[in-house]
Amino acid sequence: MRDFSELKIMINLLKKYRGYATTLISLYINGNRPIPDVVSMLRQEWALASNIKDKTTRTHVQDALERIINSIKGISKAPENGLAIFAGFHMINPGNYEWVFHAIIPPIPISTFKYICDTSFHTEILEGMVKSSDTYGIIVIERGEAVIALLRGNYWEIVDKVEFFVPNKHAAGGQSALRYKRQTEHLAETFYKLVAERANKVFTEIPSLKGIVVAGPGPTKEEFLEEGELDHRIRDKVIAIVSACCADIGGVLEAIRNAEDKLKETEYVKAKKLMEEIMYLAVKKPEYLIYGKDSVMDAVKKGIAKMVVVSEDVGEDEIMNLTIMLKGRKDVELFVMPKSVEENLTLTQTFGGYVAILSTPSWILESYNENQDKSSS
Repeated sequence: MRDFSELKIMINLLKKYRGYATTLISLYINGNRPIPDVVSMLRQEWALASNIKDKTTRTHVQDALERIINSIKGISKAPENGLAIFAGFHMINPGNYEWVFHAIIPPIPISTFKYICDTSFHTEILEGMVKSSDTYGIIVIERGEAVIALLRGNYWEIVDKVEFFVPNKHAAGGQSALRYKRQTEHLAETFYKLVAERANKVFTEIPSLKGIVVAGPGPTKEEFLEEGELDHRIRDKVIAIVSACCADIGGVLEAIRNAEDKLKETEYVKAKKLMEEIMYLAVKKPEYLIYGKDSVMDAVKKGIAKMVVVSEDVGEDEIMNLTIMLKGRKDVELFVMPKSVEENLTLTQTFGGYVAILSTPSWILESYNENQDKSSS
């Protein structure tokens, strides 16, 4: 697996399988583990499985173990990032079974060895990898309102919202201006401390936190950093202070956009930049862009597509078919556009959810098809 979006698709696929009793095998092999040792362990498990009383369960487990052993016994050691194998007979309906086998080298190392037989595949270790991928925190704060969000890989989400009454700085009638100012400042400080307390709780529980963006209108964000009492471990991770309209979804999106130079390595920002490139090509260089499922598949088969961009909306099965189709192809890259990127709507509605950026002009593909038609006639 090259990235976490690919891994997430595979996890969702694995979760769909169900076995007859405890017959689906999940095997995690940590990097550099001697494969002969793993084969020896699996052979012991095969022998133990002969004691299973239910004939279908016994047959399924032993057959799956034999197939796994045959697939790895010629390997001396696991890849550097380890190997995860999911194998067994998926029960389509009682008495009707389909053999499934997936061997995965994940994007980050597997740290443990684990063998499990169950009615479903165990994907917890892979899910942990997705959750531990580079994460950025976002705080959007305005007077009396704040949201705390996480940007992880292709996705962002608001995880906490804080509301607290802080009156306008302007003096109210009938009150001493000085007294009113003191009360307002005290309420603002209380609010900042409350936001900091909630942010500390969220961010200190994320060991992979790479940076934090603080955003908001006017001077509120700077005042918060000065008075909010963020934990020093969190304060040290602030990588950008940017403007944003308000403490809501729109403010989070604006914060990400205004901090793009600091977040350029994230999958989310890459997705937005890629969509900008697609729109540029569509207008300025349309001969280097193909869209629609059939046209994109044709471009891939003819070898002129250098990148395929597909919307997450096309569904897990379609994306998995594409992933398998392009596996091992160094000349073409697959990018899944997440639903969380607002430009995904354009990809779906304008381009049918499928786009290919071409290495050579599309007229070459048209000429190829014309020649094929002439030769066949």
